[in-house]
Parts: sequence; C-alpha cells; structure tokens
Amino acid sequence: MKKIKLSLPLIVLLYTALVGCKNDTKLEPQVKTSDLELTALITKQVDSLYSVYERFDYDWIEFFADDYTAIYPNSPIKQMTKDSLKAQWKRIYNKFDVKLLHRGKPTIIPSEDMAISYNTYNEIFINKKTSDTIKNVGTYIINWKKQPDNSWKIVFETLQNH
Repeated sequence: MKKIKLSLPLIVLLYTALVGCKNDTKLEPQVKTSDLELTALITKQVDSLYSVYERFDYDWIEFFADDYTAIYPNSPIKQMTKDSLKAQWKRIYNKFDVKLLHRGKPTIIPSEDMAISYNTYNEIFINKKTSDTIKNVGTYIINWKKQPDNSWKIVFETLQNH
C-alpha cells in the first residue's frame, strides 16, 4: 500500500473546506434601531405607564422588571421586586387617595437596548381619614431596558422631590 504524504497547508485547507461546507447558516446582520425610533418607542412606554398609573390600581407595576434598583429620597439604594413594590403601594393606597395633577413631557436619552426617561410630576396624596393633603412635586427618572422578548421594562427608578 502506498502512503500519501499530506503537508500541513493541505490539511488546513481540507479542514477549512469541510467546516465551511458543513456550516451553511448565514448570520443575519443586526438592524440597529435609530435614536428617533427608540425615542418614540420609549415616549409611548412612558405615556402608557402614566395612563395606567392614573387609574391608581396595581397594573402599572407590570412596567417594571421582576427585579430592579430604586433610589428614593432619604433612603439607601434598594434592590426591589415587583412584589415589594406592590406591598409598598398597598400601604400607600390603604392610607391615601392619590391624584396625579400634572406630569411633564418626558425627555428621552436612547441607546441600543437601554433608555433613560425623565419628566416632572405633580401629584397629591389625600389622607382617607383626615382629608389632609400632601403635595408631591418632583422629577422622575427611569432606566428602561429591552428584554429578551423585545419588551421594555423599568430596571432603575429614582425621583427627586422639589
């Protein structure tokens, strides 16, 4: 039997041809969403969030990721969950009627899979027993993150009372 002597370059060429022929899948180029489109999309999310929030039930909590970070006035940074947010607002809704008087137009800072939105707000909390009113005016800052299912959820929130 005759031996065939293969050179290293020939082996590499054969291997490359085999692997190349085996992998016929083509990579689809990722289409980048323009900043203008992202701004419109996040503006729509903010508008939707506020329209649900104004009903003063708990449905607006669905705009949050299951786990998110929060910084509230006079409080340390907290790792929160939707359940802890709901428990927090249950205590508020049990004691107060909440009314959103005004919110400013959101400003959006877009990125590929994240966006920041911020706007002003003016709301009041009316004590259900005494009818005393607490005015709550400030700026609300949210970090939205695109999820694997292409939805957008809040992963960070903070606010500054004026």
